[in-house]
Amino acid sequence: MRFSRVELLFLAAGAGLGGLVALAAHTGWLAGSAAFPRYLFVLIGLGLIEVAFGFVTGRPPGALVGMPARILAFVLGLGVLALVTGGIA
Repeated sequence: MRFSRVELLFLAAGAGLGGLVALAAHTGWLAGSAAFPRYLFVLIGLGLIEVAFGFVTGRPPGALVGMPARILAFVLGLGVLALVTGGIA
């Protein structure tokens, strides 16, 4: 499967978002016993990024990124989060 340029940017944004959440958890901005698990911040952030991409390009967010790219971006974000913090929760 080949991804488009927008989908590749979305994948990079997912990995970067996982790194940002891991950095926030590592510096203490996100407590381990927070109300939301850390992976939800990655998921909500990906949704907001997709809405922002849709607003910038003028296309509806649902038609901008395919489902395989969404799933892979979430998995990449969780992978970076798990690698940096040592776990997902």
